[in-house]
Amino acid sequence: MIRCYKTGAFAAALLTIANAGASGDLPYDRYASRYAPDIPLERYQAGELGVVLPTYARTYLYAAWRGVMLGARDLKASPGMEHGLAVSVEGRPGGYGDWRQNAPDDVYAAWRNAVSAALKREVLPTREKDNVANTYRSCPDSSYFFAAQTLNDLSRRSDATPARLQAWVATQRQVFRICGDDPEMRRPGYGQPKVVASQPAALPASEALYWRQMQEYQLASAAFYAEDYTSSGKLFAHIGATDKHPLRHWGKYLALRSQARAATYIPPSVSQEERWKQQQAMASESPEAAAARQTAQQQKVDAIQAGIDDILADAALKDLHEDARAVGRAMRAQLTPKLRFAELSKALDNPRIDPYADDQLGDWRLLADQLMPVAALRKSAGFVDWIQTIQQCHGYKPEASCEQEREHALEQWRRYVKEGNQPQARVWLMAAAMRGDAMPADLEQASLQVSADAPEYLTVRYALAHHYRVGKQADQARALEDAMLAQLGATSSPSARNLFRQERLAMVTSPAEAVPYLLRAPLEGRDGDTGEKADIKPPDLELASDGQRWLNSGLATADLYALSADQRLPAALRARIAIAAWMRFDLLGQEAGAVAAAKRIGQTAPALAADMRKYQAQTSESERRHAMLLTALKWQLTPTLNWYNATLGEFKQTPPDEVTASMWCKLPAKAGVTMMEDTAIEMAPPAPDTGNATARDKELAQLGQLKTATGFVGDHVLRRAAAVPKDPDLPWLLYVVVQSTRGGCLDADAKALSKNAFTLLGKRYGNTEWSRKTPYYY
Repeated sequence: MIRCYKTGAFAAALLTIANAGASGDLPYDRYASRYAPDIPLERYQAGELGVVLPTYARTYLYAAWRGVMLGARDLKASPGMEHGLAVSVEGRPGGYGDWRQNAPDDVYAAWRNAVSAALKREVLPTREKDNVANTYRSCPDSSYFFAAQTLNDLSRRSDATPARLQAWVATQRQVFRICGDDPEMRRPGYGQPKVVASQPAALPASEALYWRQMQEYQLASAAFYAEDYTSSGKLFAHIGATDKHPLRHWGKYLALRSQARAATYIPPSVSQEERWKQQQAMASESPEAAAARQTAQQQKVDAIQAGIDDILADAALKDLHEDARAVGRAMRAQLTPKLRFAELSKALDNPRIDPYADDQLGDWRLLADQLMPVAALRKSAGFVDWIQTIQQCHGYKPEASCEQEREHALEQWRRYVKEGNQPQARVWLMAAAMRGDAMPADLEQASLQVSADAPEYLTVRYALAHHYRVGKQADQARALEDAMLAQLGATSSPSARNLFRQERLAMVTSPAEAVPYLLRAPLEGRDGDTGEKADIKPPDLELASDGQRWLNSGLATADLYALSADQRLPAALRARIAIAAWMRFDLLGQEAGAVAAAKRIGQTAPALAADMRKYQAQTSESERRHAMLLTALKWQLTPTLNWYNATLGEFKQTPPDEVTASMWCKLPAKAGVTMMEDTAIEMAPPAPDTGNATARDKELAQLGQLKTATGFVGDHVLRRAAAVPKDPDLPWLLYVVVQSTRGGCLDADAKALSKNAFTLLGKRYGNTEWSRKTPYYY
């Protein structure tokens, strides 16, 4: 069976020319959807764009361009609004005809069952020993589905004899072997040659015509799988031209498929190195040679198109018309990609056409991944120019820079305003707003006039917020951001809400003002491609990276402590902020603050209450320091906040033999520095400058001088061993010091520290379990 190649293989073939990085290769922002909208695609293509970002994939930028060009009213009335964008992005579910809607979950098991039912005995190995069932399938699932379906039909015929069914099954098994699946043979190992299976023998002329015709289809399929496309094309063409052939319906189409495969076929004997050399030769060929090659490729396209036209002219093959057109599109993309890309770009530049008809946008996307940027297209296709202006800083001119791209967007906007071309003026205003840090006065005023029902509204408002922040127009920024956050309801884009919260946090003037903007809803509850909300509970709010950075290096410890009492924050976060303030107070030698913070921790984190009372009971700075470090080690507490611990409500002691001094690497030495927060990935603005900046800067300078937690705790433990040698915790603490020097954040003297702790542990406490668990130092 070869019907498996109906559409999926050509989609895959077209995909091979794409050069789009997988989403897993890109930095992931938990709170802003930077590569695709987080809005369901049906709503997005209907003009609900949210905040469009320059990092969006081209398909989504095209949909945004079209939405703004048409405007909300005309867009909703335009063609192609039925799942069009989703098909362009994801492909048509199941391929044209969607054979899967009638297929069982396990098509290979259905084939096995059909064979045993037809022959009334087992000829395949048991499933446990079936090489295909237990590894992977080289032949497409649809081939097994159609083979099982055909065999079930043959078994019900009145002239079906055991011998005839046996012969059909034997031929089909040979077809699968040629395709690459043999249940009785182990697959070749990596680097070993592929097993070459022989072509099945034709039935004798004495056999009944119907059964010979059913096998003709198998013989053609076998030739196709053997990559003998000339033979398969002739055999399928014969089937299509034979009156009353039981499989005539498929003949012309599969002959077309064979012709198309032959047009792009590269024999396995051509090595990757040879292919690369051929590509290099084509890249440097003369204009005459390039033109001759283009002519030859176009002749192949024309020949294939003739076969498509023949199928389209046959009303009896109506259900294959879309599949045939798909073959033509794929062949034009593969054989004449530059010409096809130019054709598609010209067509898509008219926003009033249906960009999803014949999957024009989907084909353009795949070709764009291979061919963009194309300087000539920026001049001939407005949407290409618009996308290039937004997406990149180079390419418009050889010497182009980001500034030149911004200027280009402004020039285009002003040009179309002057000409009175409102659609183009709107779309270029959006581009100019997105591309610039600061807006000229005319662009700012025009941006403020964008109506709330316009598709570009949120994008332009976000650009205005950025403009006001960069331009130090704090009052305008805060007013705009507050208004937008009030407008963005529960059904709006979470990404848009988080982006405006991020901008608003950057503009706060006091720690208390920051509280409503610290927490964000992660986007994990949505599909990264479609924006559809997953069927799970709403995600809990989290402390995003810009909030972590601000809490870790933007506040004096007293301001941090005051924030831990703000009831607008979740209890878990308040407890962690109080812990960070407590540890910092202690490390800074601020006794009153440390004791007050310990008391608050005991009230907000009952699990830590006993340790906090013990801390408060100490009468000297050295004993308080020891109690603080002991508690921090047992519970793995830190003087900084991160995404994980900021909302972790549970406190659990770490098993003693797993404890390490890993509470910090290097503490921040000045305001605004990052402590491994993902502010670069989240493209966060600078942290706000709030609270007692003088005290903060002095404290951070002092904290920044401290060693890593490993070094700080190690030095403390060695001093403790000298001052209080009978401390019962010392054997375990020395073990912790040695274990902590195994890796991670270390100081220059980590090896000497490890050796000193190891020596002291063995010499003084050699008869303890902790000495026995420490056979060497690091």
